[in-house]
Amino acid sequence: MCVGELILPVDAFLELRAFHDELISLARTIDPATPPTLTARKAEQSRRRALAKVFRLWAEQMDRSLKTIRSA
Repeated sequence: MCVGELILPVDAFLELRAFHDELISLARTIDPATPPTLTARKAEQSRRRALAKVFRLWAEQMDRSLKTIRSA
């Protein structure tokens, strides 16, 4: 086993992949690609965009980790 290598059961890998997909879905729900309605306040929109960015960054980090696990 190489340093930094992780052995993960297949079902755990699949659960992490499902969680990754859920994070992406949450980010899209919070901050959809469509323009916001005129009634949305800028501060609220800014908070939603920031939260969506956190979910997307977390999902990207998970994706990199899952790719590393898959290639091991």
